[in-house]
Amino acid sequence: MQWREQELLDILRNETLKTGDLVDRANMSKTTALKYLESLRAKGYIDCKMVGPTKLWFCTEARKVTGEKMPTTKMRAELVRYIHIDKRVLETLEEFERDTGKGLNILVDKNGMRLILDMVDT
Repeated sequence: MQWREQELLDILRNETLKTGDLVDRANMSKTTALKYLESLRAKGYIDCKMVGPTKLWFCTEARKVTGEKMPTTKMRAELVRYIHIDKRVLETLEEFERDTGKGLNILVDKNGMRLILDMVDT
């Protein structure tokens, strides 16, 4: 996780904030903040709700209570919403994580798909 993402998570840990208030507290541009907020939302750490024209950002319940990463089943569901990946790929990743104790993340962007090894023990 990038340090800017962690900064936004720390700000949202126990609060629900409007985009503008969050941008002010994080001391970053709105464009930059929205980029990281959408990334965190896709990972399941945070979510937002629309109240009129205003977005209210908040940590997901699982993140608030445990401070842990998003559960694999939720992560799988989020991933399936955006891209089709053969279920055997996800099963192989889970097997790797069980056997090695290291996390593997899938990064999909305009340049393709990459596997990133999490160097912290899971």
